[in-house]
Amino acid sequence: MLHDGTTVELKIAEKGDYERGGYEYLYTWLSDVDHFLAKRYAPNDVEEHKKRWLDSVDNDKITVLGLHDGKIVASASLNLSDHHSRSAHTASFGVAVHPAFQKKGLGTILVTTLEGIARDKGIKKIEVNYYEGNPAASLYHALGYQQEGRRTKKGRLDDGTYVDEILLYKFIDGRLEH
Repeated sequence: MLHDGTTVELKIAEKGDYERGGYEYLYTWLSDVDHFLAKRYAPNDVEEHKKRWLDSVDNDKITVLGLHDGKIVASASLNLSDHHSRSAHTASFGVAVHPAFQKKGLGTILVTTLEGIARDKGIKKIEVNYYEGNPAASLYHALGYQQEGRRTKKGRLDDGTYVDEILLYKFIDGRLEH
């Protein structure tokens, strides 16, 4: 339950969740909030994005969906590193929340859910990147994420301006902090 009493169901995404207009609804509001997302969600690219999204459901990505009245109002993906790599102890994530559901605690619920999944998978360090100016930055810092670096002018916004990408991390296994 969110701060305002709204109920949002969380579930691990399956391909069927994106059928019957589910992905198209998600894509529509993603295109409204993509100003600070790494990908652009232009209306004419929906089918191409849907195919790539569905392919990712079966790969090293775990996506948690937030559902309200049967519609996808939030999506949070945990990207696992190749378990044969030297960085197998790390994972990264991304979160997107429908504008009508922002500032109600859903982002916190999603991030902490991903952290729990990551711990269960043996992940020790979790990372998130955002473009400078993204209001989600305050959420990440409030949850204990620390700045690890900055990529100068990594993102190009729709108005043509360039912004830095901020790299954050959090150790979710206390043994690494020492």
